[in-house]
Amino acid sequence: MKKRIAIISVLVLALVVFISDFPVKHAFLSALVLSELLRFDSHGWMERVNSPPRIKEVSYRGPLGVVKADLYLPQPGMRGSGILLNHGVIDTGKDDPRLKRLATILCEAGFVVFVPDLKGMRSFHISPSDIDEIQAAFEEFISRGETLPNSCGLFGFSYGAGPTIIAACRPAIREKVRFVASFGGYYDLKNVLSYIATGYFDFQGKRHWRKPQEYGKWVFLANNLALVESPGDREVLGRILEIKLRDETAPIDRFLPQLGEEGRNILNLLSHVDPAQTEAFLRKLPLSVQSSIDALSVGRGLKDLRANLILAHGEDDDLIPFTETLRLAQVAPDPQKMYLQILKTFSHMDPEPKPLTMKTLFTFYLPEGWKLYRLVYQLMGYR
Repeated sequence: MKKRIAIISVLVLALVVFISDFPVKHAFLSALVLSELLRFDSHGWMERVNSPPRIKEVSYRGPLGVVKADLYLPQPGMRGSGILLNHGVIDTGKDDPRLKRLATILCEAGFVVFVPDLKGMRSFHISPSDIDEIQAAFEEFISRGETLPNSCGLFGFSYGAGPTIIAACRPAIREKVRFVASFGGYYDLKNVLSYIATGYFDFQGKRHWRKPQEYGKWVFLANNLALVESPGDREVLGRILEIKLRDETAPIDRFLPQLGEEGRNILNLLSHVDPAQTEAFLRKLPLSVQSSIDALSVGRGLKDLRANLILAHGEDDDLIPFTETLRLAQVAPDPQKMYLQILKTFSHMDPEPKPLTMKTLFTFYLPEGWKLYRLVYQLMGYR
């Protein structure tokens, strides 16, 4: 695998050298960053060119209490452009090894990187308060003095991309956000719920089907369990959740007679098979859950975005369908300030390599490598 990735890195670099008409320094840096991303589990050429980051743990007071964050700084005394990375829904938070590796790569490329530890997302709970937390984190970041004025952006992944984009649209910071990047994000959580239950998703009249991850259902339940109004149903759903998070295939039939109407409605939403029924099941949810879904859906507020928008999504994503990112692109307030790439090389957050043959080299690796390069090049333009 490592040998194949190294070969692909060299080929993409060669492609850049021979056919790129981009500015040489920018093009070379983007190629270096791409080579690090392709060799994600091992350090490559970047650290031979640039200094490793200095990492400081900082604390600040957010809307829900004290927040810890990691600050990645490039060369001493150098102020630069900044990126706030949202770690998304993951129990390791800012300490996730993959996130730390990405932050290191971006810092070695010249960005000041800020990674706050968002307690809600770290505990598998997304709520509208996360938007407040991200806004506060960005305000803290740009106030510290390590970045240049009006040079900073935000980067969100998966379910964390939604609150990240919404925060960037808020009046308090939207004029100060230079760019927002979303990888594997969503437009409307209702569409995502319909997909994770039924496997169906559509865009511009074309319907698709892909087997969804069971995991998505139980993340939704974990996220909204505290909003279930019936104490009895909340307790039973909690036991179901505990079992399913350990083993998604475990049977739960014995719990069904113990559920009341509210609990059954929630399980029906997560297990129905006809997307035409989704809206009816959503209307049966507690009003608090419905309000949370509406508040966390990106579409309605995107018109207030002032920043440039970078959108990317894996075509084979089985947690959030790629059509959600197409919808974001469709309603971007300024198409001239939006950049979009749909990648065949990714499922959700993970790459999907193919056997390296002469055919896949020319039909998959080189064209998809070029897409990835252009995506990185776009991001490096904010450096």
